[in-house]
Amino acid sequence: MKRPLLFNDENKELVNLKETSIWASNYLNRKINISNISYLILYGRVKKFGSNGNPLLNILKLREYYDSCSKEKKWKKKSG
Repeated sequence: MKRPLLFNDENKELVNLKETSIWASNYLNRKINISNISYLILYGRVKKFGSNGNPLLNILKLREYYDSCSKEKKWKKKSG
């Protein structure tokens, strides 16, 4: 089975929770736990793939989510 390259921007493969938390921690420059990622899945912020207790996430979709959050924070700060 081909392993995805975790930090390749063009990669569209799915990664597990641990790899996702490592990627998110590096992307946001702060610690992101597996429980943080699980929260996003639980409340429907990001879509999970996979089954049997092994959720997989698409890194590109997670990046879109985090980017939209940062744009919202900037807008709220600017508007007061």
